Amino acid sequence: MDWSIVPADSNDATTLAELHVESWRTAYRSILPTAFLDGPLEENRTSLWQTRLTDAQTPRRLVLKAVAASEVLGFACVLVDEEPAWGPRLDNLHVRPHLKGLGIGSALFKASHSWVTDVARHDLMHLWVLEENHAARRFYDRHGGSIQERQVMEIAAGLFVPELRYIWRSVVG
Repeated sequence: MDWSIVPADSNDATTLAELHVESWRTAYRSILPTAFLDGPLEENRTSLWQTRLTDAQTPRRLVLKAVAASEVLGFACVLVDEEPAWGPRLDNLHVRPHLKGLGIGSALFKASHSWVTDVARHDLMHLWVLEENHAARRFYDRHGGSIQERQVMEIAAGLFVPELRYIWRSVVG
């Protein structure tokens, strides 16, 4: 399959929200409450992406999408100013569940990290991952991340889960 990585824009908000929901429902089914995954998640993610991609007041960010023809296969979002002491935050990295293992996530990760070092001019990048998301943790371990801390965080109104902060100090190969 031929695909490329290009910037996302406001026209992609609905598609990114749908992919985000699909990813969470697959990856977090045994981690987050079913009532949340099957309930307010769609509204939550749609609101997030409409705001993130259309609001001029949104913090500095990069949103990339992997596309084949007109299909969005995955996406990544980097927020420069979320926790500046830790460098830009890779806030999202999602690939359609049936396409995992094809290198799309790795390509999105590398493009995001390259942007952080080359354009945003930072030598540090971080992200938060659910502690129980072992597949994602293996992915980030393979890409040279190191765990710096653990915190219980609120990921939606009233929904608290343990998360781990991963960091990267230099370009990862």
